[in-house]
Amino acid sequence: MASSTSGPPPKSPFFAPSTPRKLVPISTPGGTSRLVKVTPPNAAVREHKSTVWGATSNLVNAIVGAGIVGIPFAFKETGLVAGIFLVILCAILTEKSLRVLIDTAKHVNVPSYEMLFESTYGSFGFYFISVNMLIMAYGGCLSYLMIIKDTLPVLLGTERGDVGMERAVLTVSTMAIILPISMQRDMADLAKTSKISVIFQCTMVLVVVLFAPVSSSVSARGGLFEIASHSIVEHRVFVGLGVLSFAYVCQHSAFIVAGSLDRPSGGRWAMATGRALGLCVVLEAAIGVAGYLAFLDDTEGDILNNFMDLGGDGMKRAGNVARGLMCTTMFFVYPMDSFVCRHVLVVLFFRGRRAHEGDDASVLARRDRRGAITLIVYFSSLIPALMVDNVGSVLAITGTIGASCLAYIGPGLIYMAVYGDKFLVKVDEVWGPPAEDENQPPQDVESSQLLPSTNKGSESTKSSPSPTKTIMQGLAKDAAWYLLLMPLWCSIAETGKKKLSDFQEKEALKSPHINRLGKEARSNGMEMPPVPEEQERRRRPRGGSSGSLSSSMTSGGAGSGPKILPYGAVISGGGGGNKAIGAAILAKKRSGGDTAGKNRGGGEGEDN
Repeated sequence: MASSTSGPPPKSPFFAPSTPRKLVPISTPGGTSRLVKVTPPNAAVREHKSTVWGATSNLVNAIVGAGIVGIPFAFKETGLVAGIFLVILCAILTEKSLRVLIDTAKHVNVPSYEMLFESTYGSFGFYFISVNMLIMAYGGCLSYLMIIKDTLPVLLGTERGDVGMERAVLTVSTMAIILPISMQRDMADLAKTSKISVIFQCTMVLVVVLFAPVSSSVSARGGLFEIASHSIVEHRVFVGLGVLSFAYVCQHSAFIVAGSLDRPSGGRWAMATGRALGLCVVLEAAIGVAGYLAFLDDTEGDILNNFMDLGGDGMKRAGNVARGLMCTTMFFVYPMDSFVCRHVLVVLFFRGRRAHEGDDASVLARRDRRGAITLIVYFSSLIPALMVDNVGSVLAITGTIGASCLAYIGPGLIYMAVYGDKFLVKVDEVWGPPAEDENQPPQDVESSQLLPSTNKGSESTKSSPSPTKTIMQGLAKDAAWYLLLMPLWCSIAETGKKKLSDFQEKEALKSPHINRLGKEARSNGMEMPPVPEEQERRRRPRGGSSGSLSSSMTSGGAGSGPKILPYGAVISGGGGGNKAIGAAILAKKRSGGDTAGKNRGGGEGEDN
């Protein structure tokens, strides 16, 4: 008979989070007692979840930051017509990139961007994407604080050049507003502040559109058609394209936002990304068109500076209102990147399976961990922000290194590696299969000659191609092979195919658990083989690790252990049997039999 004991369970080490357990005395029939470790019923940490609109607000907040005031300058560099086209194109590509990343992660059965890279490029890929996420998120935190330092003191009436007062305003305001918001545990907790930020961003764009001198500027240039006809595509189009593409970068926070979505199916994630990118297109196109048409060749990198430098008293008041709204949004945008920094620090410096897979809710459930990491991120960004004044240099570094790797290089490498086998098949179809294997059995010529021929007439009329044409075709294929860098892409596909196979074999020995990204999408042939419902109910007896895979998964009885469920189900109790199942799955896969080896099995321990 077990007697309950009061008091909290012992804490795990700071950098090695694990499932907390308590020692409970158990009485035996002989009158003796012994201590056993049990898991408290309230030990599991439940992550807070957000609705589709909450995830949409978080995505919009991650995309529309300080970069929105530079959209009119991008229109000046690209041209009016090209600018509108590129805003829509960048949004479509970003939305596609976000869905492909999450769908690919579900296909591989991993919950984070870092593990997705690890599954195809090993530890190098894990650290490569983690460092770039940290660069991008930390650069964002630093730039937001610098914008607050440049904007808020002026709005409060502080004289320009009073460095001491600017630093004091930045420190006090961020400690009072940003730090408490950043102390929250889950990304879903930021949904409310993100909704407020989206309202402020829409209001700021509305102020710019209403008070920008568009009509007078367009009339002075001969009308809208005259301006558009001379501003279709400018020769500096790639400069503007860089600004627009950087404005849409949000891949570093995509996995955290997707995991915070309640019932994270593919359809719900597509709804969140579609709504978010649709709203971003409206906001950026509106401020871009209005800002550029109002100031044309005089458009500056920050459109609000045009209101202050070239406008009258009414425009200056409108510019101050817009600047105040943008400054307010910085207080709500900062926590988004702060959460990403915390996530990267967890996966890099904490030990155990929970930390490695980026389960921030479980690792940061302890307030001492969450508080310490949040303070480290805050002060490491606050101190440089107090000293540095050039925001452009910070954005240039984070955009050149972090944004390009996360938004453009990373998704392409991932997709090429995960679906490398399909890519290699396509390559064989175009350039021909590789050299024949010596171990391949020879073709049965005699039997093939006995088969009836149905195309004798057509074969006799066909003439073989001329040697010159054959040589030219071969040279063209060889030239295309190297011009298109096919050796590089084939090498990436081969490496990803091998690494992914090794990764899945290792994951098969780990205990199944719930993937915070949800189940795999049942589209494009990406779903795993489903497990029959009848098979899920069956139990395996303790110690029944021997025998075939099918017998171990179908046997049951009174002494059976935990249920055998597919990846994504909750497993409780009886750790040894699950590892035996994982080993059986792995052995079955290596023997070339069932495809069940691709699914995850494993043991019970949290840090397996």
